[in-house]
Amino acid sequence: MLRSPAHPRRRRGRHGRDRSPTDPFEGRFPPGSPGVGSGNRSPGGDDVTPAPPAELIAAVLDTTAAAHGERTAVVHGDRRLTWAETAEQSRTLARALLAQGVRRGDSIALWLPNHPEWLLLWLAAVRIGAAVVPVNTRYTPDEAAYVLEQSQARLLVVEADFLGLDHPAAFATICPDWDGAHSERLPDLHGLVVVGGPPVPGALAFADLVASAGQVDEETLAAATRAVQPADPVAVVYTSGTTGRPKGVVHTHAAVAMMRAVGAVMGYGPDDVVLGHLPLFHVSGLFSSFLPTVLTGGAYVALDTWDAGVALRLLEDEGVTVLSGIPTHFIDLLHHPDLPGTDTTRLRTGWIGGSTLPTEVLAGARDTLGMQALLPVYGMTELTSTTTLGRPDDPVESLLAGKGLPLGGYDVVLVDPATREPVPVGTEGEIVVRGYVVMAGYHRDPDATAAVLDDEGWFRTGDLGVFDERGYLAITGRLSDMLIVGGFNVHPADVEHVLTAHPDVVQAHVVARPDARLGEVPVAFVECRAGSTTTPADLLAHCRDRLAGFKVPREIRFPDSWPTTPTGKVQRFRLRELAAQSA
Repeated sequence: MLRSPAHPRRRRGRHGRDRSPTDPFEGRFPPGSPGVGSGNRSPGGDDVTPAPPAELIAAVLDTTAAAHGERTAVVHGDRRLTWAETAEQSRTLARALLAQGVRRGDSIALWLPNHPEWLLLWLAAVRIGAAVVPVNTRYTPDEAAYVLEQSQARLLVVEADFLGLDHPAAFATICPDWDGAHSERLPDLHGLVVVGGPPVPGALAFADLVASAGQVDEETLAAATRAVQPADPVAVVYTSGTTGRPKGVVHTHAAVAMMRAVGAVMGYGPDDVVLGHLPLFHVSGLFSSFLPTVLTGGAYVALDTWDAGVALRLLEDEGVTVLSGIPTHFIDLLHHPDLPGTDTTRLRTGWIGGSTLPTEVLAGARDTLGMQALLPVYGMTELTSTTTLGRPDDPVESLLAGKGLPLGGYDVVLVDPATREPVPVGTEGEIVVRGYVVMAGYHRDPDATAAVLDDEGWFRTGDLGVFDERGYLAITGRLSDMLIVGGFNVHPADVEHVLTAHPDVVQAHVVARPDARLGEVPVAFVECRAGSTTTPADLLAHCRDRLAGFKVPREIRFPDSWPTTPTGKVQRFRLRELAAQSA
């Protein structure tokens, strides 16, 4: 059973657009928090304010289906589901999960791409109090095995074939002794379901899973639904694991409140069409892309993998209004040869995160794609994806600096990393957060949870930032990324902002290289626009005119490609390895 992580003291167009005391889940979710941070409140105070009203995802879905039943909910290739169909099919799958022995507190693992089955199974699981464990579609069998074992998933659903990986064959290497219900390596797993492909011994076809719903009546489903509580887990999302084994971040129905707040800022409504290219195994795909459509009755257009040409076609054919992602996504679109002939006039808004916001991207989103707003977002898996968000009427300088405001109902404070004391406005400090946005904890990892989440509910992000006098937060780097050059602190973001201000620079990433005299020095990896004649010497001169000498990169390199995570974020530790080779 999935339980609370141990933690000390924690209590128009084609889319038709016109707690009981005995509750084992009680206490896993931190209480609401003081108002938005100004950087001058002491962590650990008792002056908490209520979190937004608790809502259950299944109840939200039913409300949306009743209000917008005939509107398009999900598009994937030639497949289209209305909200009425989405609600009905997810209810059927909820009965099927009950038939397979899944109960409140259990989890089901989804090793699937961005297909409708993923979404329907998630909506089915949360209706009966179960959680999903998203498995990265690019994982090797060994990587997937760790997630399946650590999560204690009861049921695994896989795609027969995706990106050339035969998932049933991969599962056979993980569990060669699988007999259809048991395996020594994964003792908690009791079922395997395969979507598509030929029959697989020891596995249910997806159609057979659906058919098993007939074994459970509506009254049983209704009883299971009534037992669900807002603090029940809805997803255990495993982190990228770039510094070790990935950790399972437990999220609850509180994600609804976060996405309502985001939707209010961005003006989401039933006429919006969201491009769903961000992977559902990541919070940016599941919570930030799909969940807002469940709340509003908008449409979600699923894309299996990122392909700028396919994305452009969908922008036009489906009338996409919301496009979000990281700079790489926008850079790919703006440089694609099909862009001049693509109608993007319905594009309205989006958010951008994961990196420094290049001038070219912001200008291109506005002037070329025709977007009214592209808002910088700061967040992380442990904070339900969104902590601060820009506003549509923010000045360009604020947007380029990646500044945003907290969304309310939780507290964001900056503290001195050494003393843990709050720092004044305008002073850099570590970002700590308390409130409904904070994860419930790391699944089955109390030590890792206690290392970042104190007994008052404050989460240490490891990120550094500065609040300005307006209450906007600018991210200045990570504690682990900060360079100390001859005793002077250098934040990569400071150098990256200068580099990306150069008209020929598309993106830049700055890391440390060991240095015998100074300890470490900055090295910049830079991508320039196609056809640019700018040289490393030109960029060094650009930096010398704008930065103190100790901040100027000692070397600028033009990589042939970027080492990235499956969600497209540049892996800085790989860049550090490359930089160290030239030390």
